[in-house]
Amino acid sequence: MAVVERVLVVGGGPAGLVAATTLGKRGVSVDVIEVNDHLRPLGSGLTMMGPTLRAMHQADEQAARACISQGAGYDFFVFADAAGTVLHELPLPQAAEGLPGGFGIMRPIFWGLLAEMAEREGTRIELSTTVESIEQDAGGVDVAHSSGERRRYDLVVGADGLHSKVRALVFPDAPEPRYNGQTVWRAVVPRPESGHENLEMHYGPRLKAGFNPVSPTHAYVFCVENGLRRPRPPQEQWPELIRDNLSDFTGLIGWCREQMTDPEQIDCHPPLVLLLPDPWYHGRVLLIGDAAHSTTPHLAMGAGIAVEDGVVLGEVVESEPSLEQALKRFMQRRFERARIVVENSAQLGAWEQDPSVPASEHARLSDESFAALAQPI
Repeated sequence: MAVVERVLVVGGGPAGLVAATTLGKRGVSVDVIEVNDHLRPLGSGLTMMGPTLRAMHQADEQAARACISQGAGYDFFVFADAAGTVLHELPLPQAAEGLPGGFGIMRPIFWGLLAEMAEREGTRIELSTTVESIEQDAGGVDVAHSSGERRRYDLVVGADGLHSKVRALVFPDAPEPRYNGQTVWRAVVPRPESGHENLEMHYGPRLKAGFNPVSPTHAYVFCVENGLRRPRPPQEQWPELIRDNLSDFTGLIGWCREQMTDPEQIDCHPPLVLLLPDPWYHGRVLLIGDAAHSTTPHLAMGAGIAVEDGVVLGEVVESEPSLEQALKRFMQRRFERARIVVENSAQLGAWEQDPSVPASEHARLSDESFAALAQPI
C-alpha cells in the first residue's frame, strides 16, 4: 500500500505525467495542474535512449510500444565528419529486451501519449493553472491554486520545469540555472529515401550537427552553435541562420540543409544547466525532472531522467514504510544518475567549444555515460 493517498503534481511534462501514472497504478489519487492551456507543446523532435524506453515500459507498456510505432527506433550512434565519412559507430546498449537502443519522436506526439497514459490511471488534469502558495505541516500540504481553489494533499510534486514555481516557493535559496555557452538549433526535415536509419553526429570545423529519425517519413537535424545571439533573431530569419551554420557540411547534412525553408519547422534556444544539491525535497514537497536537474541535450537523456524520476517515485511510495523514508530512498536512487547526465553533458558541451578536443574523446565519454545509464534504475 502506498504511503500517500492524495498527491498534487505541478507540471504536465514527462516527469509529472509519468509520476501521475505510476502513482495512479498504486491506487493514489492524483491531480495534475499545468500552467499552459494545452499538453501538446510545439517544437521539433526528441532524441531518447534505451534507458528511457525501459522506464516508459515500466510505467506503461502500451505507451512504450506506441513510442516506437509513432516514432523511430535505432540501435547505433554514428559519429562522422563534415562530409559524412563515418569515424566511429557506437552500439547503443539495449536497456530492455525487445526494445531498441534509442528512439526519436515528435514532441507533441510524445506529450500526447504521456497524457493518455496518465488519464488511463484516473489522473485529473487541470490546464491554465499553477500554484500560488504552499503551506505544509506534519500531516499534509495546503495548496492555493491560481484558479482560486485551496486543496490539501499528502505530497506535492514540483515537476514544473526549469523555471519551477514550486522551487521558488519552497527552495528560495536554490542555485540559479546557468548558461552553457551554446545555442541549439533544430529543424524538422524529410528523411532521405534510403539509409540513415540511426542517430548520427557529424563534426564540422566550426560546430557539430546531428541527424535523428523521428518517424518513418521525417527526421530532425540539430546543430550546436557556440555563443548566444542576443537578442534572439526574428523567426523569419531562422532558415537563413541555420543554413549558414550548416554551410561547412556536405553529404547527409548538406542535403538536409537545403530542405530547411520553413521557419515554423525550426527552433533555437540556449540550453541551461541546473543540478540541485541532495535532497530535492523539503517536508512533503519534492522536486523532480527539470525542476531539480536540467541538462543540455548532449546525451539525449534530459527527458529520460525525468521519466525515470516518475517511475522511481511510484515505486518508493509503495515499497517504503513512511513518506520520509520513501523520499530518502528516492534520492538514493536518483541523484547519481542525474549527476552523470547533467555533468557529463556539460563536459561534452565544454569540449565542443574547444577545437583541440578530438571527436574520439566525445565518443569515449558518451560511451561511458551510456553504459552507466544502461544499468538498472
